[in-house]
Order: sequence, then C-alpha cells, then structure tokens
Amino acid sequence: MLSKLPVLAQFVSPADTAVGVGLGLGIGLFLLFFALVGTGLALFAFWVWMLIDCAQAPEDPSNNRVAWVLIIVFTSWLGALLYFFIARQPRLARTRPPVSCPPPPAVPPAPNPSS
Repeated sequence: MLSKLPVLAQFVSPADTAVGVGLGLGIGLFLLFFALVGTGLALFAFWVWMLIDCAQAPEDPSNNRVAWVLIIVFTSWLGALLYFFIARQPRLARTRPPVSCPPPPAVPPAPNPSS
C-alpha cells in the first residue's frame, strides 16, 4: 500500500495545486470583502439612526443635544455607540410609561346542571 503513494503523487501537477490554492484564496478574499462591506454599511446605518435620534430628542435640562451631535459626528460609530448606551437608554426609560399587567380574566361560573 505504501509503495503506491509515490505513483499517485505524480498525477498531481504543481499547476493544479496552484490553481486550487488561488481559487480558495480568491473565494476567501471575496467573502472577506463582502463581510467588511456589510459590517461597514450596518455601522453607517446605526450612526445615521443615532444622529437623527439625537437631533430629534426632546430638549430637557439633562440632555445636552449639541454636544452629543458633535460627539456622534466627529467620532463616527463609536460616538453613536456611546450615545446609545449613555444618553438614549436612560432617556427612553424616563419617558416610557410604567409597565403594568392587566388583571387576569374572570372565570365564568360553572353551569347549573339542575336547570
């Protein structure tokens, strides 16, 4: 069995190996490119969403809107992420009505079998 290995190896040319490696590398770079483009587009969409949310936020004493807009504009997605966790979440928590559960439905009385 071991004596047949060198015979099988001579049927694979170096050109076939180079084509296989090149094809694998090309597909890998293609996927990496689209993964990076997709991530970039998602971060850009998040940045625009936070910029619009910050600009349209209602004015209150604790909300320094101009400073947050400048932070988001000049630090890109990192500033948007900071705004999302530092300013937006507490603002939404203050403006949401408290969550209350409705009372359970009343159980209808059992029918009277004697009627």
